[in-house]
Amino acid sequence: MTPSSSIGCRLLLAGATLWSMGLAGPAARAEELTFDLKIEQGRISPAMRIVRVNQGDTVKLRWTSDRLVVVHLHGYDIEQTVRPGAIAEMSFTARAAGRFAVQRGAPKSGGGHSHEATIVTLEVRPR
Repeated sequence: MTPSSSIGCRLLLAGATLWSMGLAGPAARAEELTFDLKIEQGRISPAMRIVRVNQGDTVKLRWTSDRLVVVHLHGYDIEQTVRPGAIAEMSFTARAAGRFAVQRGAPKSGGGHSHEATIVTLEVRPR
């Protein structure tokens, strides 16, 4: 083995060690995650009431509903109208860590919406 190939092997081993320890940076571990969330009679299944992701992940929330509703992801300030029989998507990168409420609301005549209830909590774990 030549000295340069020995150095290359050590660098490769060091990089693999950092990656396995989670020290290679958030971009190396970020995931693309999709969650299908079905609103029925104004509620979400108990199994889907907390959505957990990691900071840096690309997240897609795919909403369906049995009635016209507006969903608002607080903290990220994303709002989406969900119509019966259609899929509405919220796509974003989970940059802010913490717990964020997704509230269901009803569209108001003349624009805007009312906040009624928290139906999902988005939990973004720091890297």
